[in-house]
Amino acid sequence: MPFDLKPERDLGEDLNVGLIHAPLTALGPGVRVGIWLTGCSRGCPGCLSPDFFKPQKKERQNPLKVAATVLATAKDLNLTALTISGGEPFSQPKALKEFLTSVRANGLDDVLVYSGYLVEELLVKWPWLPKLTTAIVDGPYLQNEPSTEIFRGSKNQKLTVFDPAFAGPYAAWAKEKKHKAQFLVGQGQIRILGIPKPGDYEKAYAAAAKTLKKSP
Repeated sequence: MPFDLKPERDLGEDLNVGLIHAPLTALGPGVRVGIWLTGCSRGCPGCLSPDFFKPQKKERQNPLKVAATVLATAKDLNLTALTISGGEPFSQPKALKEFLTSVRANGLDDVLVYSGYLVEELLVKWPWLPKLTTAIVDGPYLQNEPSTEIFRGSKNQKLTVFDPAFAGPYAAWAKEKKHKAQFLVGQGQIRILGIPKPGDYEKAYAAAAKTLKKSP
């Protein structure tokens, strides 16, 4: 079934950043830095990050400053891989390109992006994508088509690897059986990083909620 994913309005020259986290052991091979960008008009039912749909003014940052923060985090932890999720990263393509150009030029050689667009659309609209990213998981999340695979939330989504040097690690990661979703608990919030196995979400969330309730 084809998906008519129309281009979103570019949110501006700044990058709308909801979260930067490391080490990230979900959403990509190995250990990585993760960044979640805010702004998404799709609002897929059942999305694990609905609070990243609407960007806030306080989240707007210069993309080069964001790149510097990510690079410093990667250096501190000796990491060379990055995952970008959201939100919809391509709702701010100009700022995203500037950010990607900087991190790629300064040592991050493995960049995975999650997007609600189809990869075919992305390559037409933004042909620089294969040069500045390593791989992409594309397609909207469909709640009625859940997947048990570690790299995607619904069966329609697919993994495309642009850089053949990373084909092996990504193929191995996509075949892994153990889900590695992480939970961040604090400041009155519970946030899920990664894709829980169907049926495990409620159990993990309940356990995290207990931890949150006990925390001061």
